[in-house]
Amino acid sequence: MFRRCKKIYIQESINLYLVRGVLKLFKGRFAPKKDKILIKSCDGLGDILIRSKLMSLIENKYGKENITVLVKDNYVPLGNFLGYNTIGYSRKERKNCFSRLKKMYILNKMRFSKYINLEFSNDTVVGNLFAPERIGMIDEDWKAKRNNKYYTRGFKLFGDYILSQVAIMGREILNMEIKEEDLIPDLRKKFKIEEKDIVVAVGSTERNKVCSPLLMAKFLQVIIERYPEKDIILVGNGELQYRYAERLKEIIKFDRMQNLVDKISLEEVFKMVAKSFLFIGFDSGLYNLCFTLKKRGIILFRKEGVPYYHNTPYLKILTPKKIRKDVIDKEYPNYEINSIEENDFRKALEEVKNEEKLSN
Repeated sequence: MFRRCKKIYIQESINLYLVRGVLKLFKGRFAPKKDKILIKSCDGLGDILIRSKLMSLIENKYGKENITVLVKDNYVPLGNFLGYNTIGYSRKERKNCFSRLKKMYILNKMRFSKYINLEFSNDTVVGNLFAPERIGMIDEDWKAKRNNKYYTRGFKLFGDYILSQVAIMGREILNMEIKEEDLIPDLRKKFKIEEKDIVVAVGSTERNKVCSPLLMAKFLQVIIERYPEKDIILVGNGELQYRYAERLKEIIKFDRMQNLVDKISLEEVFKMVAKSFLFIGFDSGLYNLCFTLKKRGIILFRKEGVPYYHNTPYLKILTPKKIRKDVIDKEYPNYEINSIEENDFRKALEEVKNEEKLSN
């Protein structure tokens, strides 16, 4: 594993220094324009959603028309949906030296006066940009420390909760007093909010955050007992999540359950969550969407105290009370998340039902 990390580090370093060296030859073409800002937000779906309130504050200060947001190319529709002026950044442009050189030349030719890295880590992009002001997190990880010297203003993140870290970002970037509660995202105005179906997000960024479909099937049977009149919609992306959803359909055989994994766009999935009566999921981007929409949900976590553990009344986050090893699944082998008990799920569903009564 270390050898692989070292190989990646060397390759990234070669790309960084080669691209930087070539771009220096054209530096005269990159004279900055006042108040023109590039914001990098190329990490996960949930990270982008969690920082949406901070983005609003940045837009208010600098003017939305002056800001361009660099996102992974598959998140360009998301950026556009959130109202950002987005530019895509492909995997090839990140990894291939020539493709990276072309992209960095294009970005520098846009003559940004300020670069802000909004991510919870840093990478070599900052070393390939010549904006006079470059702001971002100082990363002490050995794989990223070489990038720190390229920031003109850096800061360190700390705290166990993700919004505490976002608040630090906000204070450092905007140079103003910002509290954690000022940055709670709320995207309800962007959607038509209804209470129709039960939406189940069947995946996450890491397989170890996902329970066995055998266990999830037990939980869904509990939901079907309580809400037999509700449709169950399975959402996600990729072949692995599609197979997970198909496995659930094989086990449960419930006529009102649909597998929509990879069958609808990300925007359509978002709208489906906004119209959900109840959301079921793991530590994932769609769970963070559920949080920003203040929708009722039952969320399965391996443990408490992780950065994205949102402690709110409308989300019932379940973690194991004790570790069991009787749910054996080679594809989803994590003992922690597979140790969540059916009785605890029933209790959470009852609490959600009480929330339903209160909201009515």
